[in-house]
Amino acid sequence: MTKRIHYGFILLMAATLLLSGCGRKEAPQMTNGSSVKPSLNELYHQVAGNVLELRFTLQGIPEGVGYQIDRTEMDPYCQCPGFWRRFDERLPQAKMVNSETTKLISLKTDKKAFLFRIRAIDATGNLGPWSKIITARGVDLSK
Repeated sequence: MTKRIHYGFILLMAATLLLSGCGRKEAPQMTNGSSVKPSLNELYHQVAGNVLELRFTLQGIPEGVGYQIDRTEMDPYCQCPGFWRRFDERLPQAKMVNSETTKLISLKTDKKAFLFRIRAIDATGNLGPWSKIITARGVDLSK
């Protein structure tokens, strides 16, 4: 009987781990309590060949704003985003406040769809909300 309980407990734990695998996969974010949050406005994106073009305007405190871009791939088991990893980051600068920024990202392959998200960060460490997820796949240019 103890073996049966032991196996039941193992199955319960395995099921819990499998079911909790999808969903939010990032650490909690700290803020310094400032009332002005940095923001990313007028986000535009398009794929041209094997390049993802992002165009946006950053707003925030006069001391400076920057941005963070994370990238992941679709998890094949749960069909949800995998673990997000920092792909690119631009440190906050005063000259980026209220100016349009363009970022070009090489997609390198047409075999995978990549997921991107972007957010603003200001000079005091405040983080803006993440953008909607942008899906991008390269194009096979040999055809």
